[in-house]
Amino acid sequence: ECLKKSSTLQELNISENEITNNGLMKIGEGLQINTSLQTLDVSRNRISDDGAAAISECLKKNNALQELKISGNEITSDGLIKIGEALQINTSLQTLDVSYNRISDDVVIAFSEY
Repeated sequence: ECLKKSSTLQELNISENEITNNGLMKIGEGLQINTSLQTLDVSRNRISDDGAAAISECLKKNNALQELKISGNEITSDGLIKIGEALQINTSLQTLDVSYNRISDDVVIAFSEY
């Protein structure tokens, strides 16, 4: 709810907090409306492909977020593909950190073509 109403928050670091897909889905709902947040760090939580799908939906609508750190989670190649599809629409994201997830080399190569 806070993200939906905030017009001044520019950075949110909620890394290492045991956040699950459900939590990230709620954050994603707020980010679809938020126009001020530029950096989101949800690294080292318990986010999997469902959470990556939620973030991808957010990225399709949010044009403020410039940096997304989602490293050290449980995202597989399927989740990265969803994020890649969203990046075909999103025009603001400049930095994406998906290190230390479960992503195959083939998908990383394909992702670089988005």
